[in-house]
Amino acid sequence: MVDQHELYLIQTENRHLKDTIIALREELERVSIQHDDNIQKAIAVANDGINQLQATVVAMRDELERNKIASEEEFQKIRRTACAEIEQLQHAIFVLRDKLEAYEKK
Repeated sequence: MVDQHELYLIQTENRHLKDTIIALREELERVSIQHDDNIQKAIAVANDGINQLQATVVAMRDELERNKIASEEEFQKIRRTACAEIEQLQHAIFVLRDKLEAYEKK
């Protein structure tokens, strides 16, 4: 038979084991919660990075479009100026040709 002292030791050890199990469960829950929190933080950081990159892409597209429009406007301005100069030169040639023909008839 088990005497009182052995029974006390077994009950004490049993209590310690139960306490250890409870402490380990609590630690496991804490670690699990911390792990979930870390995952959520990593997802939030990644999403923030994605949002920043998307905003950068949008801004760069907008700037590219503005530059394209500005370049097209500048090209049209240069083309108009060139056309006006060509017309002036053609008119000058016409006038000079007329003067030359008039001079040759004299």
